Amino acid sequence: MIDRVGHRLAACWPEQVDCEALRREAGEMLLRAAACVGRVECLAQEAALAIDERMRDRLIAGEWYRQAMLRRVRPLCDAWRGALIAGRRPTDRVLCSRLHIGTGEIAGLFAEAAVVFLVDPTALLPAGVDARYGMAQVLVELPADQQLATALYFEQHLTIPEIAHAMVIQPLAAQELLGRAGICIVAHAGLADWVGGRGVSA
Repeated sequence: MIDRVGHRLAACWPEQVDCEALRREAGEMLLRAAACVGRVECLAQEAALAIDERMRDRLIAGEWYRQAMLRRVRPLCDAWRGALIAGRRPTDRVLCSRLHIGTGEIAGLFAEAAVVFLVDPTALLPAGVDARYGMAQVLVELPADQQLATALYFEQHLTIPEIAHAMVIQPLAAQELLGRAGICIVAHAGLADWVGGRGVSA
């Protein structure tokens, strides 16, 4: 159960994340849920929810999340949005140029962005923007592989390794697809024509 919840957030964790500490805390939450559950048949659901909440809270409170959000993922969103505003397609080459990074770094950046996005999908959205509206419009414009990975994650509730298996790709590649989709959604959410709310101009 702990592995399944963890694999909903990442198949390949950034090296700054202490995965063993995450597992220990998740184990404590599993024991606590087992001790507090009213009915045995409710244990699996309640334990999964408790483990998921603890993992997300611990990640959000950690230094890795703050650094990833401020120094890497938010600038990636801004670079994507800036390309759109400039009338350019946000290709890897364009993004690397805007971020002043090498082309070999962009895949890892999207994989890390996936973890940030999946831990809290709303954290990167501009204030006042509701992700539920307009998201469908963005999703249908994504490449087919990103659409499939996103559907398998959010609609079928598969883990990232399960998505990789279903798509016959490596787990890191599946995580990267989710990161690309998440960044695209968040970047579009900051545009003035976003249909989900007031939108903002970058």
